[in-house]
Amino acid sequence: MAQAAGNRRERRRKTWSSLGDLGRKPTEYEVVTHGMNHTAGETPLEMGPDVHGNVWLKKYRDDIALKVDNWDEFRDPDQLTYGKYVRLQDEQEAYVDNLLEEYTERRPSDETLSSAALACLGSCLTPGRYLVHGQQMMAAYIQQIAASSYVANGASFQAADQLRRVQRIAYRTKQLDLAHPTHGFGSNERGIWESDPLWQPMREATERLLVTFAWDEALIATNLVVKPICDDIFLRQFARVARSLDAGLDALIADNLYRDTERHQRFATAACRHAIAADRANRDVIWGHVEAWQEAGEAIVVAGAKLVAQHADGMVAGEVEAELRSAWQQLQRDAGLTHDA
Repeated sequence: MAQAAGNRRERRRKTWSSLGDLGRKPTEYEVVTHGMNHTAGETPLEMGPDVHGNVWLKKYRDDIALKVDNWDEFRDPDQLTYGKYVRLQDEQEAYVDNLLEEYTERRPSDETLSSAALACLGSCLTPGRYLVHGQQMMAAYIQQIAASSYVANGASFQAADQLRRVQRIAYRTKQLDLAHPTHGFGSNERGIWESDPLWQPMREATERLLVTFAWDEALIATNLVVKPICDDIFLRQFARVARSLDAGLDALIADNLYRDTERHQRFATAACRHAIAADRANRDVIWGHVEAWQEAGEAIVVAGAKLVAQHADGMVAGEVEAELRSAWQQLQRDAGLTHDA
C-alpha cells in the first residue's frame, strides 16, 4: 500500500515536470509563464541555423558574456501575469483619467498656468515623448530576444508601461496646445530634442542604446543606467518642480508614472541578482557594462539636473546631481553590484 501511494504521488508530480521538482503546486504565475519562449529551443525559429534570425540570436543572445544556465529559474518579484498586469494598470489609468477630469473639467487649471510653469512643461515634459519612445523600443527588444519567458514577460510589461507614458505625454501636449496655442506645444519638441544642449546627453544615449544589440548590454545599459536616471529626472525631480510652479496635475501624473519605474527597477535588479547567483563571474560582466555607460550616465545626471533646476527658485543643480547619483548608486547596490551585497 505504501508503495502504491508513493507511485500516485510521483504521478501527480509529473503533471508539472517541466518546472522541476518544486515540492509544491506551481503558482498561477508559473503555470502561465513557464516555457512559453519559442526562441529558446534547439532550432529557435524552427528554421536552419543559417537563417538571419537564428544567426542574430546566437550572436547577440547565446554567445554574450553574461552566462546563466537556466533563466527559467528567474522569477519577477511582482509575479505579473497578463491578467494581473491589466487589472493593475486599469486602476492606474482610471486614477489618471480622474485627475484629468478633475483638473480640466471640474476646475480647469491649464488656462491659469504661469509663464514659468509653461516654460517648464515645454522644456521638461512634452519633449519627453521622444525619450520615452526610445525606452519603449529598448524594452521591446530586450523582450524579443530574451532567453526565457520569465524575463521576456517582465520586459513586455515594461514596454507597455512606456507606451502608456508616451500616450500620456502626447495627451498632455495636445491639452496644453489647446489652452496655449501660441506657446509651441506640439511643434517645438523635435527641435528641443535634437538641438537643446541640455537634452543632447539623453538623445545621444538613447540613439546609442538603439544600436546596442548584445542582450546583456542592452538590458544593463537601459535598466541600470539610462532609464533609471532619466526617470528620476523627468518623473521624480520634475514632479517637485511642477508642484513648486502650481502645475499640480502634471506632478500627480508624474508621481503615478513613477510607480511603473519602481516596478521596472525591481524587475531589473532581481534579474541581475539572479545572474550573479547563477555565476559570480557575472558580477564583473554586469559591472563592466555599467562602467562602459558610466560617462553617458554622468552626462545625463549633469544635464538633467540643470534642466529641471533652472525652472525652480531655490533648486540648486548641484544638489539635484547629488540626489540623482545617490539614487543611481543605490540601484547598483540593489542589483548586487557591491561586494557586500
